[in-house]
Amino acid sequence: MKKLAVAVSLGCMSMWSASANASEPFSTCPTKAFLVQGTTAIAYGVNIVSGSSAVLSSNLGTSGKINGTGFSVHDNYLYGYGYEAKDLVRIGDDFQAVPMGVTGLPNTSFYVGDAAVTENAYYFYRKGSSYGLYRVSLDENDSDYLQASRVVNGSSLNLNIYDMAFHPDSGEAYAVEANGNLHKIDVVTGASTRLANLGVSGTFGAAYFDVEGNLYISRNSDGYIYRIKVDALDSMTIDEAVQLFAVGPLSGNNDGARCATAPIIDDSIDIDFGDAPASYGSSLSENGARHEMGDLFLGPTVTSEYAARLEDTGDDGVAFLSNIQTARDADLQSLMSVTASQDGYLHGWVDWNQNGEFEDSEQVFDGKYVTEGDNTLLLNVKAGATPGTTWSRFRISTSESLAPTGGDINGEVEDYEISIGDAMYTTVCYPSATGFVTLAYEDIWPSKGDYDFNDVVVQYRACQDKFEGQVMRYWVKGNLTAVGAEYHNGFAVRLEDIAASNINTALISHRIGNDLTGESPLELGRQEAILTVLPDTRALFTREEGCRFFRTENGCFNKDVIPFSLYVPLVSGVDEDEAPKGVLDPFIFAVDGYGHGAHVSSSNERGWEVHLKHQAPTEAFDMNAFGTADDASVPAQSEYYMTDNGLPFAIQVSEIWQAPREAVDITEAYNHFADFAESSGANNRSWFTNPTSNKVIPKQ
Repeated sequence: MKKLAVAVSLGCMSMWSASANASEPFSTCPTKAFLVQGTTAIAYGVNIVSGSSAVLSSNLGTSGKINGTGFSVHDNYLYGYGYEAKDLVRIGDDFQAVPMGVTGLPNTSFYVGDAAVTENAYYFYRKGSSYGLYRVSLDENDSDYLQASRVVNGSSLNLNIYDMAFHPDSGEAYAVEANGNLHKIDVVTGASTRLANLGVSGTFGAAYFDVEGNLYISRNSDGYIYRIKVDALDSMTIDEAVQLFAVGPLSGNNDGARCATAPIIDDSIDIDFGDAPASYGSSLSENGARHEMGDLFLGPTVTSEYAARLEDTGDDGVAFLSNIQTARDADLQSLMSVTASQDGYLHGWVDWNQNGEFEDSEQVFDGKYVTEGDNTLLLNVKAGATPGTTWSRFRISTSESLAPTGGDINGEVEDYEISIGDAMYTTVCYPSATGFVTLAYEDIWPSKGDYDFNDVVVQYRACQDKFEGQVMRYWVKGNLTAVGAEYHNGFAVRLEDIAASNINTALISHRIGNDLTGESPLELGRQEAILTVLPDTRALFTREEGCRFFRTENGCFNKDVIPFSLYVPLVSGVDEDEAPKGVLDPFIFAVDGYGHGAHVSSSNERGWEVHLKHQAPTEAFDMNAFGTADDASVPAQSEYYMTDNGLPFAIQVSEIWQAPREAVDITEAYNHFADFAESSGANNRSWFTNPTSNKVIPKQ
């Protein structure tokens, strides 16, 4: 009844009432923002994560502007000041602006406003003594419903602002003046507090909050969207708290609104993130590099992700064709290949000094134009670059200028861990400098068990650094991609014929999940150089609800793979003709103290190992297990870890490979595997390229 009374007094509610009955609220609290532009209002949806925008409606039922927009979390309607109606208008899912019939507003237009979060009300602001900050109740049960009351005049609250936004928790409004001063406004008293100068200036016609309390402001002149961590201003520098987040649409008339209680991203948005460690800016919270997916990308494929992965095994657009080496006094060049799905601009960075950041001076490609297909490029290796393992980032876009972080409306970002060699050394890697083989193990040996080859699955690369015919150091890197075992298994590498005493333990570098480990990986009390890469694979993940294992069961494939690296310098070089090479000797072993089945002695669990077929075990192995259960090894003939018909208990696949799902026999997942194994590799050598799709772990 209050609506009807107001309608009659204004002489416009008959129109409002009919439209209101037809207009429904938005069905959800949207992740994307609304942007209303133009002298005749047009509504856009803006993906703040990437900066992309799309027209939602070019006909809002008005011939004028709509400004001061805000999204109400109380009823899921969009509100704003309609210049044609000279009134507060409400916009529902049909995108028709319906005048509300507000009384008590001065005879002027408003271009600043927002819907409150902690109360069901709307606030308008215009500076000047005749105007000020006005509150309008949107609660039909209030006695002052749709009646504007001035909180403070525009001389007392005198701010040169173009939009404001309400914090999702505090009930206070925030606004940025043209000179970059950020103000917090108490809408109850009308008092404002200057919090900081943000170091950016201009007309910020759109302001938004997300549920985490981050403020986003969009500059009209260039569409730059900045993120301000307003709750952390006291603990951060301005450079840390204020970041260029994305580039959105520019406009001379710009006003934004957003559901302040919604996260900035959800799993319905197709975004590609970077995958380097957090210090490089990969996650959304760190304003990580990200692109909205489309037709422009690196390599043959691109996959979306809701959040940055620790390592994305789908990165496939950049290949390093020659060793990356550094010299003290001169830049060197390395050959690389970049594959693009379409013409675009390539941007690249390498952390030459290994300080965990991509600095301006470390940019290696700045808007390099590349064409569809393969492009062969020269990578300029900075003089004085620190030898060792570091990270690189490559972004392709239609934008000619990009930073190493922040969002973009199209393209892709790919991050690669690379090795920088000293110019005096030659590096040889197996299978290649950037490729991986897959190693998969059965941990029921000497019994065949379910034969699903997913008890321990790793992607793996092994490298040698050589100088004047001598191998001086080894390193391995890879990812733990699946653990389908109840038993506790470790993963190790033996440097066969290299003595443990020849390992320079002081210079070993060992990382799991990008974190340096605190203990030496060199196994104590051995004559051989046995290095523990993953001490206990079951301890590296937590079980998700409904999942027994790590990335082997239906509905349980979303966890990130776990990267590892191990850098092993030698005390004295070993002649390259005598030094172990290729895959080396990777194997799994039983972890002491957890039990490992009837065939493993509880007094010597570490004595149980599984190696690749025909590979002899280490000195730690209990030889009494050979020839029991399903094992048909004949050590005297150098035949190890095989069944009586030649099937192995560990396999090496020459690419990134999809292991069988839990409890699926490998011979069912790969129909040609048995023939390959039983023929000792003579038949069906490409058995691993033709899986039964519903019986293998999906590609990440």
